[in-house]
Formats: sequence, C-alpha cells, structure tokens
Amino acid sequence: MTIIVCSLLSCDNDANRTTLPVLSKEPMLTINKTSQEVKITPTVTPAKPIPASPTPEIEALFLYNRGLNLLRSEQFIESANAFSTLIKRMPDLAIAYKSRGAAYYHLERYELAKTDLQKALTLDVDLGGTYLYLGLIHKKDGNVAEAKKELQMAINLIHPIRETEELLIAESAFANLGR
Repeated sequence: MTIIVCSLLSCDNDANRTTLPVLSKEPMLTINKTSQEVKITPTVTPAKPIPASPTPEIEALFLYNRGLNLLRSEQFIESANAFSTLIKRMPDLAIAYKSRGAAYYHLERYELAKTDLQKALTLDVDLGGTYLYLGLIHKKDGNVAEAKKELQMAINLIHPIRETEELLIAESAFANLGR
C-alpha cells in the first residue's frame, strides 16, 4: 500500500513579477508501509512568470463596472465616456453599447441612444435591457405599437434576479403605455 503526502508551496514574489510553482503529476513523498521505504520525488517544475499588467478582460471589467456605477449614480456624461473607452478596447461587446445607449437615453440624446442600442442588438439579440431603452424611446416618440413590442421583448428577456431594476422599469412602462 502506498500513501501519498502533499504539501503547500508558496509563491515567489519580486518587484517586477510574480511567479508560481507548477506541480507535476508525480507525488512529492511516497511511503511504502510494507518495507518502510521513503522515496522523495521532486514535484515542482520551474516557475512561470505571471504578467505584471492586468489582462484586457480585467481592464474591460473594471471599465464596465465604473461605467455602470456612474450610470446608477446618474452621472450620465461620465458614464457614456467610460463606456466609450470600453467600446474602443472591445468593439464587439454588446453590453457596452447597451449601457452607453442607456446613458445617452438619460441625456436625452435619443438618436445616439438608438444607434448604440441597435448596434448592441446586432451583437446580441437576447440583451433584454436593449429592448427596454428602445421601448422607452418609442414611447417618448408616441409610437405606442413599437414601444409595446419592444417593452414586451424586454420583459421576456430581462433576467428577473440579475436585472431586477430594469425589469421593474420595463413592466411599469408597459403597464403605463395606454395612459
């Protein structure tokens, strides 16, 4: 019978980079109970450097969260700018166009909002919040039939837990269409 004993390894830090040891599939310490023989086998291969700068995806996530927080705190110009920076870095990110469209909607720049929202739909047709803002624009324009269609799509597609606030806005706007 063979027992395998594992140990924890620490990271090697220096000012320019962080390195992490990489474990091989061989055990570090093997004890054969019948012969009481102890065999030590190396388990660490040379460390690989980890890039010092964040990955583009991490930077994009930071920009998205920044823009979203600015949007929620009604700093619409700053929010639109944050989403514009994100779009420059990741031009195929539908949620960035949808969010910048929302900022433009709140700034009453409806044509810019429509352009961004339509671009978001070309990238992701299931982005429910996009339909919400298109529906609100159609409602403002007096196009009730189009507003109803867009708001119904929003209600069907918006996630009830992750996007509760947008869902409540869509349901309220849909309920108040005839008024």
